[in-house]
Amino acid sequence: MLYEKAPCFDYGLKTFEHDPLIQNIRDCLYIPRIPGHYDPYFGIYDCYGRLVSSAGPRRGWPNHALGQSASCCVSPSPEHPKAPEDIYYYGGNIMNHFGHFITECLPRYWCYKQKYDGLKILVHAEKTLDYLFSLEWLAGFFSLLGIDRNELVVFNRPTRLPSLIVAGTSFEENHFAHRTFARFCNELGARHREDPGDDRPRYLTRAGFSSQMRTILGEENVARDMERAGFLVVSPEKLTIPQQTGLFSASRPTVGFVGSAFHNSIFCKAPIGIALSCNGDHSSNFYLMDKVNDARLAYVQTPGIVSEGAAPGHPALYRIRDPGAVSDFLIDLTRRRIWEETEEEPHGAVDVTQSFLLRTCHGTYLHIDRQLGIVSHGVADGSRKLPLVMHPVTGNQAVLTTPTKDCLTIERDNNQGPELFYRLVRNDNGTISLRHGYTGRYLSAITGDQIICDRLAVKEWEQFTPEPVLMRPRL
Repeated sequence: MLYEKAPCFDYGLKTFEHDPLIQNIRDCLYIPRIPGHYDPYFGIYDCYGRLVSSAGPRRGWPNHALGQSASCCVSPSPEHPKAPEDIYYYGGNIMNHFGHFITECLPRYWCYKQKYDGLKILVHAEKTLDYLFSLEWLAGFFSLLGIDRNELVVFNRPTRLPSLIVAGTSFEENHFAHRTFARFCNELGARHREDPGDDRPRYLTRAGFSSQMRTILGEENVARDMERAGFLVVSPEKLTIPQQTGLFSASRPTVGFVGSAFHNSIFCKAPIGIALSCNGDHSSNFYLMDKVNDARLAYVQTPGIVSEGAAPGHPALYRIRDPGAVSDFLIDLTRRRIWEETEEEPHGAVDVTQSFLLRTCHGTYLHIDRQLGIVSHGVADGSRKLPLVMHPVTGNQAVLTTPTKDCLTIERDNNQGPELFYRLVRNDNGTISLRHGYTGRYLSAITGDQIICDRLAVKEWEQFTPEPVLMRPRL
C-alpha cells in the first residue's frame, strides 16, 4: 500500500550533544503561580527584578516564555519574607498533563539525584501538590526519580531565596533537546521498566480514554482488528508508570495514533514503530525526542480520516470513515517495517560548472544580507548584499549557496548552512520550483521581501526563472 508521510513543519529546532548549564542563582525572588493557563507574573527573578529565563517554561521558535514577564511585577526587596532554607534546587513547573510533564517537568531532573540529594526542591505548580500527587501517574514518575512528596516546596507569596540551583532544562518544547535527556530517560527505563506483555507488536489504543486533545471516532474498531491480527492491544492509561516505560522496544514495533503515550518512547533507546497522524503532521516535540534518542518511528497520515471540528474548550474530534481499511493499512506498513526507510533523500553530485541566479515573479532576485544570512528577495545592492546562486544536483535536485559560503537561513525551513538542498521541479512554462525534501513544502517569494518554505502547491510566487550567471543582469 502507498502511504503519505506526516512530517514535522516547525523550524528553529536544535539538538545538542553537550549538557545544559547548571547555575547557582543567588539572592533571587520566587513569585508563586496562580490558577490559569498563562500566568504573566510567576517565575524566578534575580535581585534586579529580571526574569531568570533558564528557570521558566519556554517554547518554540521564535522563542518565547509561557506566561511570565521579562521584568518582575514587584521590585525585589529585603522586606520580602526569606525562605527557611539557605539553598534549594529548582524542580520546574509541574503540569497535570501526562505528555507535557514528560517534556516540561522531567527534563529538569537530568542531572540525577546527586545534584539535589538532601536539598528541598522548589517548584511552581498551578494545582496544589496534594492534588498533583493524587494523580497516580504523576506520583509514579516522582517515585522513579526517588523523590517524595515532602521533598517538594511551593511558596504561596513572594519569597526571597539566598541561593537556588537551576539546572538548565534538557528539553524545551518545540525548540531544542539535549542528548542527555534521552540518556537520562533511557536509564530510568532500564532500571524500572516492566514490559506489560510478550514479544508481539504493540498497538496503543485510545478507546475508552478521555483525551484533552483529540477524540477519534471508530478507533475502537481499529483496535479490535489489530488484536485479531496478532497485535497486543494496550490501553496505556491503565498501566503503571514502570509498565508504560516498557511500551517501546528497539526490536518489537509499537504502533498507534500519535498522542501523549508516544512520549514513552524516550524511555527506550532507539525504539521502532509507526505513529498515525490525524492532521498530516506531527509535533516537533516528538521530532526532537526522536533525534536525540536515535528513534526509528515513522509518522504517516491516516487514510480516510476526517475532522469533525471542535467545540470551544473541547478536544478536536475526528472520524475514521473505514476502520477496516485503516487497520489493514497499519498491518501492512508494520509487516513492511517502514521505519527502516530513509527519512530524507541523500544529496547527489553538485554541478558547480552551472550557476544560476533565481528571478522571482516580482522581477526581484534571491539574495542574503550578510548581517543575518537570511534569504530574501529584492535588489542586491550595497556591500552587505550577496546574490544567491543555484547549482543543479544529480537526481533532480538543486542547491542554493553563495560564493562566500555564508550560513543561510530560510524561514520555515529547519535546515541551515552554506548549502541548502531542494528537490528541483521543472514547470511547463520554463520556470522551476524548489520543494523541501522532508516536509514537501515549496519555497515561496511572498510580497515584501520574504522567502518562506511553507507552501503546499505551486502557484505564481513559487515559480522562479533561472538565469545563467554569465548573463547576470546588473543588480
